[in-house]
Amino acid sequence: MKPASWLATALLFGVPALVFAFLFHRLGPDLWRQGTSWWCIFHLLLVLPLALMLVAALLGAAIDLRCVSWKSLRQRLRLSVPSGTVWLWAVALSGFMYGGNWADLIAVAASWLALWKEKTSQKWMFVAILIGTFVKRNAALFQPTLQSVRFFDPSTFYTEFFSHFGPQDFMGISLRGAWWIPVYYAVVMLVCNIGGEELWWRGYVLPRQELAFGRTAWVVHGISWSAFHLFIQPTLWDTVRMAITGVALSFVAQRTKSIWPGIVGHSFGNLPFFLSLVKGVMAL
Repeated sequence: MKPASWLATALLFGVPALVFAFLFHRLGPDLWRQGTSWWCIFHLLLVLPLALMLVAALLGAAIDLRCVSWKSLRQRLRLSVPSGTVWLWAVALSGFMYGGNWADLIAVAASWLALWKEKTSQKWMFVAILIGTFVKRNAALFQPTLQSVRFFDPSTFYTEFFSHFGPQDFMGISLRGAWWIPVYYAVVMLVCNIGGEELWWRGYVLPRQELAFGRTAWVVHGISWSAFHLFIQPTLWDTVRMAITGVALSFVAQRTKSIWPGIVGHSFGNLPFFLSLVKGVMAL
């Protein structure tokens, strides 16, 4: 496994970012103008590239190991069954990424319990977690200023695309009574979106960054992962907001040496999209 220094990090994050930028700002609008259905556009712009990211993670791990043993791949991609403490970090990360009073309280309590069970002498770490939670909860104070810094103006295509995630329809298909849609969405997003991103970013890339950056790899990784999403972040506020959760995600991933907290936390972070679909299905 080769270390991912600054150049490798730029390529590992930059190339996927450029691909998604092309898909959302060039190919997607062209397909829409040609009359392509939202259903097809959704699969071409999100599902397919994320599925390829999952495949890339498996291929990259196999190349590093020079074998395709599933046991070895699980270890390389940090997919091995975690311990109880890792699940506590998963609970903490889930609460932090979902947000809200009770969720943040659960996040703080679970992180304290995880540190206590680890018998860590690094008391500053819990203080840092409290500060991080405080920053996240009060970041909106800077929202007007940060929103004034714009990376791009959302196109009509951009606005229309993200308006088709419920509650009236999902990619042009009416949601009312269509329970198969949230089930399909959950499976596809869990495997391709969350599976693809976690296997690639936290399973394949982060371990290589740890070899290059050591203890601070999680900071580099978290900021890089947040910047990767610039293709759907019109303002600096969107980037900063994601960076807060992105750094927390990478911190837990590096500390636990497991991608399972990221899979669980990422799922809770994306839960509002799923709930919007369920709301549309249940509409009277």
